[in-house]
Amino acid sequence: MSVAFNRKRYVRPIKIIILLVAIFSSVIGIASHPTRAATPSGGTISTSPSSLTWQGQFFAAGVNADPTQCPPNLDPNNLQCDHFLLNIDLAPDFWLTHTGSANITITWASGNNDFDLYVYRTSDGQLVGSSTAGGGETQEQVMIQSPTSGVYEIRTVPFLVLASAYSGFANLVISNTPPVQNPSFPTGGIGFGPATVVDAQRTQGEPLAHIDQAGNVYSTGPWGFSTGQSFLSKSTDGGQTFNLVSSLNLRPNPSAAGGGDSDVITDDQGNLYFADLEGLASILVAVSNDGGNNWRTNNFASATELDDRQWLAIDNGLTSSAADNTVFLSYRQILLGSQILSSPGSTGSPTDTGGLVFTNAADTEFVGNGAPCGRLTFDPVLRMLYLPCVAGSHVSIAAAHVANGQRTGLHFTNVATPTSPGGAVGHLFSSLTTDRAGNIYVAWVDSNNNNVYVSVSKNASNNWSPPLQVNGNPANTNVMPWAAAGANGTVDIVFYGTAVRGDPNNFPSWFNSRPAATTVKWFTYFVQVQNALSATPTVYMTQASEHPTDYGQLCTGGLGCSISGGDRSLADFFSLALDKNGAAHIMYNDLTNQHHGAALYELTQNAGPTAFGTTLKGSSNTATGVTDPAGDAQVPHFSLTGPGSNQAGLDLLSVKLSQPDISHLTITMQVASLASLLPPTGTDGILWLTRWQFLSTGDGGEESYRIFYAGANVTAAGITSFFAGTGLSANPSGVMGNGCITNTPQNCKLMLYPAEDVETGSINTVKGTITVTVPLVDIGNPITGDTLFSVTALSKAFVKGDPLLIDADAARSFDYIMRTTTVPTNCPLGTTCKVTGGGYIFVDPLQDHGIFSIELTVDPSGRVRGKTAYVDQSINMSFRTVLISSVNFNGNTVTFKGTGTANGLETSYVISVQDNDSPVPGPDHFSITLGTGYSKSEPLAGGDIEIH
Repeated sequence: MSVAFNRKRYVRPIKIIILLVAIFSSVIGIASHPTRAATPSGGTISTSPSSLTWQGQFFAAGVNADPTQCPPNLDPNNLQCDHFLLNIDLAPDFWLTHTGSANITITWASGNNDFDLYVYRTSDGQLVGSSTAGGGETQEQVMIQSPTSGVYEIRTVPFLVLASAYSGFANLVISNTPPVQNPSFPTGGIGFGPATVVDAQRTQGEPLAHIDQAGNVYSTGPWGFSTGQSFLSKSTDGGQTFNLVSSLNLRPNPSAAGGGDSDVITDDQGNLYFADLEGLASILVAVSNDGGNNWRTNNFASATELDDRQWLAIDNGLTSSAADNTVFLSYRQILLGSQILSSPGSTGSPTDTGGLVFTNAADTEFVGNGAPCGRLTFDPVLRMLYLPCVAGSHVSIAAAHVANGQRTGLHFTNVATPTSPGGAVGHLFSSLTTDRAGNIYVAWVDSNNNNVYVSVSKNASNNWSPPLQVNGNPANTNVMPWAAAGANGTVDIVFYGTAVRGDPNNFPSWFNSRPAATTVKWFTYFVQVQNALSATPTVYMTQASEHPTDYGQLCTGGLGCSISGGDRSLADFFSLALDKNGAAHIMYNDLTNQHHGAALYELTQNAGPTAFGTTLKGSSNTATGVTDPAGDAQVPHFSLTGPGSNQAGLDLLSVKLSQPDISHLTITMQVASLASLLPPTGTDGILWLTRWQFLSTGDGGEESYRIFYAGANVTAAGITSFFAGTGLSANPSGVMGNGCITNTPQNCKLMLYPAEDVETGSINTVKGTITVTVPLVDIGNPITGDTLFSVTALSKAFVKGDPLLIDADAARSFDYIMRTTTVPTNCPLGTTCKVTGGGYIFVDPLQDHGIFSIELTVDPSGRVRGKTAYVDQSINMSFRTVLISSVNFNGNTVTFKGTGTANGLETSYVISVQDNDSPVPGPDHFSITLGTGYSKSEPLAGGDIEIH
């Protein structure tokens, strides 16, 4: 298709902007405020002073979508933008001996206004950073890694601003650690399968992985003190699918006072032991003897109040009997130190207190040095109990020998690992593990150089090997290591890493500036060290996650992050466990979804050498579909009377994706039988859902591996509907979107799957299939070659009014690669098309204003980015685009569609603009129609539209 573009003469609309300011000022009564430049107009940061502030000018009204319209030479009076000259004064060789960044931040009072931030290097005019969130925010931030000395222009652009000034802040964040080039390690052929969705709704930080002797995989993580909940999930198929372990759709025990920290472990009898932190006041413990259906609890297992970070460990004794089993419990008594308690293992008797009632296990009240303390570990080979604690420059380990059956009087001695090469152990917990020969491995991060190290002891912690760096390029800054040892001399280690160097606490926070945060991409890395006891260990390193798992700041100050406003969504750790074949199972969080919610996933090693010395052959992560075993759709999966009956209509057998043409995606889910569509007893309906993530745009215009979905539901009354959607996040002002329930501003707790678009579908009761065909425009417009990650089919039951869906079945995850698709625009591939502009129309006979600003770009691949804001002053209606689903260029007219928000509520939109400068000059035209019924279409009374 041939598309003709109006290559109009380029107009610098300075006169128009002046006119806008004058008219807007008279309308909204703010003409008395002076228009002025930034005060001061410039400043210098260096090693001292390392920061400065300035007061930006007051904009009576500003509408500017294009920063290229207002460089200082064309905008000397700051009529279109505000300009501040920042001089970074550092020695030419400064970054050879230091690491760090310059952070530039602007803030303003109201999320109804929208400023954009651009930073240019004046020596060559190069744009070195920008932050242009999509509305609702009150801050933009740019981080420049290791900036060269010189002058930078801070250009603040009023995208759509009424009666607002802004404040500016710039600072240097410097570490005295030189940027030493990290080594590069081979992967060793190690690979991981697609990420398994552990819980499709509940967000849970710091997930802990455990695998019992039967091969069941467990995950537990806290939901936060504000919820009183921590959750436990269980997989009986090796980590391919998970179900919540609860008869109440909540945590295992009924009392809701926890949510702080959680742990789970099992013994050789198959008994489950669960622990939860009850609001720092006490430790709750719970025991199940039947796989998670019934629980006995003790809400006050700790010896003292004011407790933090509890851990469980199991001594299975020397026999197969429960009689010599011991459960150990450690925690940090906040004011005084660490305590280690013990309890006999559970025997299964209804009156049994094993695993519930604890006494002091040590011959002293407190053990160990330092904090925080990592997971308590019992070594069955040498019968040693270890508690690793961070102690400044090293890890201090409280170690005690445990005689068979001994539960009290343990004598702990403190031993130290070698001094960390950078001199400071930090970025959360150290991790201790033992291999099958009793060798001890301790992994930690050095918070001065951000590298990950491991040291090994062959003699119960008396002597240690020199620290071995195990992170390689591009994992230059790292946090939260976790280790699991296997065969003699082999240990697996995981950690989050980013290529950006610096203190993770000082990176841009997603909560403050979503675009700035996405400049720092965190991945989940996996390392295997072989021959660790030798002088020349072998290190393999691979990126375990297929895409980034988080962006920006990782606050590592524990509960202090909540007080300081830091981003602690990941909480304090993630973990891995080894199955009976030696394959690693990583339990981790992915926060790259549009909600920045700590979505819970599991990665299973499927290729390369394992910790036990075996080799996995591997398989492709991509497919067009998968099958699922029959008979695993019990509702409920766990209850006081055991699992419920299998629900044939929810019993998934397969899911398949296909593309019937270049503009649609078809999802086909098959279940065991659709002879009856009645929902399970006590519920109001059935939901079949398939969800995935792919690289798209977040709700603030930032990069996001956004969640999309399509599905069908049937109510008890037999009403069937087919739908697709994505769900909106809470905006930066704290207004909750429809895609996740929050309990504090922007803090996603429970993901939802609203039916945003009605789709075409069918239910074939003979074949047992549910088919939904979705236009690509309704699911973010994936284009040719895009990967849909972790495609997962789910079946659920629901109760009206309850956002918590009831588990039935799930199919294992797979990745799907899009075949040939249409693109969401007729802009010719290989070219860039743009629309910019701003101004106002009259919306009523009183000449009230409808004010707009547009910045839209179609890149050479056909992807669309940008934003549009519109305010109708007559009815106080504020609209912002969120997703742009299609763009059509037709001569001097551009029409684009998608979803956005009107006063915080989701709505569809169609916007059309005309650029009427040629062939006969005339007023440009702006038209907007919303799904709410709102519609305006008028020539511009002021302003300008440019189609480039």
